[in-house]
Amino acid sequence: MCAVLVVRGDLIRVQGEWHEVRASRLDRFTTGGAVVVLTLAERPPLRVPVFLRMDVVR
Repeated sequence: MCAVLVVRGDLIRVQGEWHEVRASRLDRFTTGGAVVVLTLAERPPLRVPVFLRMDVVR
């Protein structure tokens, strides 16, 4: 699933481990590209390009 479609409550795989998404919001890189900021339960926020494909469990 593309990162832009991830919502609160989803589980995403980061470096081989599953983490719960607490919040997501759109932001911009300094170069102007779109990025999704995912706030995770047990990790610092993760900034990923909107088009990045991720493993997601709903």
